[in-house]
Amino acid sequence: MKLHLLAPLISVCSILIIGVLGGSDTTGRNSQDAVNSGKRLIQLQGKAYHNLHEALKGRRYTHQPERAGASNDNHGGGGGDRADNNWGKRTHRCTPDKLTIRKEWRFLSKAERRNYIQAVYCLQSKPSLFTAEEAPGSKNLFDSFSVVHITKTQFIHGNFNFLAWHRYFVWAYEKALREECGYHGVSPYWEWGFDVHDPQKSAVFDGSPYSLGSNGAPLPHREPTYRLLPPPPLPQTESRVFPAGTGGGCVMFGPFSDLTSNLGPVALPGGDINNPLRYNPRCLMRDMSPYVGQHYTAFNWSTWTIEESKDIDGFQSRLAGAPGNHDQKSFPLNFFGVHGGGHVFLGGMTGQHSDFYSSPQEPAFFLHHGQIDRLWSIWQWLDFGERRDAIYGTLSLANIPPTRNGTLDDIIDVGPLAPPIPVRDVMSTIDGPFCYFYQ
Repeated sequence: MKLHLLAPLISVCSILIIGVLGGSDTTGRNSQDAVNSGKRLIQLQGKAYHNLHEALKGRRYTHQPERAGASNDNHGGGGGDRADNNWGKRTHRCTPDKLTIRKEWRFLSKAERRNYIQAVYCLQSKPSLFTAEEAPGSKNLFDSFSVVHITKTQFIHGNFNFLAWHRYFVWAYEKALREECGYHGVSPYWEWGFDVHDPQKSAVFDGSPYSLGSNGAPLPHREPTYRLLPPPPLPQTESRVFPAGTGGGCVMFGPFSDLTSNLGPVALPGGDINNPLRYNPRCLMRDMSPYVGQHYTAFNWSTWTIEESKDIDGFQSRLAGAPGNHDQKSFPLNFFGVHGGGHVFLGGMTGQHSDFYSSPQEPAFFLHHGQIDRLWSIWQWLDFGERRDAIYGTLSLANIPPTRNGTLDDIIDVGPLAPPIPVRDVMSTIDGPFCYFYQ
């Protein structure tokens, strides 16, 4: 679709989304109602898209990727050593006519949703990229993504490349859907804010043929609360008690109610941190928690994460929450952050999505991380000249064990899923291998 057609289309779609969220915004842009309803987040997305649209003007196609600086200073500015910020006039692979738009699940047509679901099932029918000796629990191509995530977990979370690595990981998944299974659509995302009050009625999880399946079956005689511990190697003292979720058992009906999950858990109860790739077939489980959704992933928390973060350290910390950042920041943090909150919102006490290591066993993982990437993209494009190359942190989770600072020259490795790539080449959604933004 041509960019000159996309620009008004996205503006119209933004108006429609605002309508879904509760009517036109005639009050102050910064009113709490606008923040709580999601209108403010849509306004920020519109401003970010405008900036991206301006950057794409006049681009021409080239095989030469843009190069940039490689800073990771104490402020997380990451501006590098570029001689100028004239990024909108360079030559790139991504041009206006090639830009694709990723949509929220409920704004896909029913046919588009069914095509996506069928492509995910197709991945589960393709051979694993790992041998039985390498990964006993990897029985198909879908599982191969979990193997990579499990083996990389302590070096792709709570560190400098969390956002960049997962951006490339989601892109590699979309690439597999297209190349292995003939999928022609976009990679969708899940906007948690729509669903925090009644997730079982969500278009994403209502169990219809056009959803990702239902909640898990309610567990009988469960305790009213449970304590959730941070995954190793984070200090186990950083824990919280939460009300029990609304499910806990196998997905009851709809797509993926018949999925066999072959890997994990690793960090959840019953997991084996010393044998993380073991074969452990079981059903897909979910334990939706409106409490967690409302307290950690409502629209206001996404907006807060973007608007209160003036540098990448602040953005990453607000996104990730307190575990691993405990007593290290001078600003307040939401305990889970929207990242951890989105995982536990769906997975609760028992679900695959709550396992820090093997969470890609949950098909919704890739929509959840699409949303994470969406928030990062919005934040970047609100001040792209300063934020394009902004990185902060070391190579390891919470710097355990202590490691050096990461750089834009470090390599993102997703194993056999996609070629290795420098961090610098995935810092923009319209550079390197990418050419997309969000509606």
